[in-house]
Amino acid sequence: MRPGKGDFVLNKVAFSTVVSVLGSLSMAGFLYFTRTHAMGAPVVMINHVVVNPNVPVQRATLRKFPFPFQAMLAIASDADHVTLRKFNVVHEFLNTKEDTMLGLGLGLDVSDSFFAYNGSDSPDIVDINHTPLRDEMTFFRGVSRQLYMGKILLRYMRAGWIDSFHSMGDYSRVDSTQTLFKRSQAEYAIAYLLKQGIHLTVTIDHGNQSNVANFGAYGYKDNPFFDYQQGANPYSPYYVADLLREIGVRFVWPDIYNGNFSMKSMLFPIHLQDGHTMWGFWRYTGRLVQGVIRGKLYNLRWENEWNPHDLYRQLSLRHLSELIRTHGYAIVAQHLEGNADAFVLPTSAIEALTRLAHFQDRGSILVARTSRLLMYNLVTQYLQFHTTYAKGVTTIDITRINDPVDGAWIPTLDQLHGVTFDVRDPNQVVLRVNGKLVPESWIKRSPHTIGVVWFAPDYTNYAIGS
Repeated sequence: MRPGKGDFVLNKVAFSTVVSVLGSLSMAGFLYFTRTHAMGAPVVMINHVVVNPNVPVQRATLRKFPFPFQAMLAIASDADHVTLRKFNVVHEFLNTKEDTMLGLGLGLDVSDSFFAYNGSDSPDIVDINHTPLRDEMTFFRGVSRQLYMGKILLRYMRAGWIDSFHSMGDYSRVDSTQTLFKRSQAEYAIAYLLKQGIHLTVTIDHGNQSNVANFGAYGYKDNPFFDYQQGANPYSPYYVADLLREIGVRFVWPDIYNGNFSMKSMLFPIHLQDGHTMWGFWRYTGRLVQGVIRGKLYNLRWENEWNPHDLYRQLSLRHLSELIRTHGYAIVAQHLEGNADAFVLPTSAIEALTRLAHFQDRGSILVARTSRLLMYNLVTQYLQFHTTYAKGVTTIDITRINDPVDGAWIPTLDQLHGVTFDVRDPNQVVLRVNGKLVPESWIKRSPHTIGVVWFAPDYTNYAIGS
């Protein structure tokens, strides 16, 4: 009985094809093979890759964003005036898909920042029931070593609802020439977090001149540096840059204002007082007001738009459309929990966030937590790869990240989430990292792209304690 067209046949041609491609495909990745006829030649499938020796080499082009997205946006919210109640209200609405007091949850990947300590003497009321600022959500009580919200904050860090330091704490004083900050506080906090297995990559400068642990934009020609910003000065008693590097911080918002919503890249190097270089990043903070005086154009003042009541301006249809049109990045500076309102976010902010969610649902703007956007930006901006071709299979090998700040390094799969290449036929492409085959479970294909999967969405409600 002769085999039919759909029957499995392993003849000499097919066998030789299998042998010839095993040199470029790892045995660990050999899952199965079949044979059909295409273009008059045998086609073998190995590790979900169609191997046809008659198929020409494919050109691989790195996409700026994961398919199908055309832009990426993060909301970087500062920890000022945050209480546990307000934090839970905001993140239940933003991160889950549950029915919340603000409406049906949006399922967005939005993370927040936190204070380790509270050294402020501000008389501000920060929540309903006349909650004073001394009850602001911090890791430790005041400037002591007594845990306050520490265990809850650890839960949120591990869940991804917090991914950034907001300096080392809220040290803003009424008399801004005074401060309660000490390096020993930072040493204890960092050691405690490291013992808990916490590593954070982002820090955001905070507050008035009492916040002496700020980094500032030292050496950055387009922005003033203030003498009180001593966090990166190795000769200062307020030096903390070494401690933050120890816990993994590589991205710093150094108190720089920015009125450009869509950016080609969010990153720029800053040269610190201790001789190290770190990555600074931009945030959209508002708009620069200019005026003509005696025939000359002057920069008059910044109008910050980082209050929830300004969110509708930040996430306006014009801004989001511009972001897509220019294929840009945006990091929106906010204080999502900054108001002492019962519903925390005004209706205009809820509508703006819902509009943003619709853009993500349509595959236009990918919303990512700040740390993820910055790592993706860094990786794709400096990614090095090469392509090879053998017996019908095109191999894309990601070799390194040619990082001009931290030096060249070989990325892990976790650092490559979302990296995507445009190709003609992803079913005839193999993806490797430094020569090692990327597991099939980590690969995402579309009709004309192949890449490393983006992070799986997590709609879990992690809120506790309010």
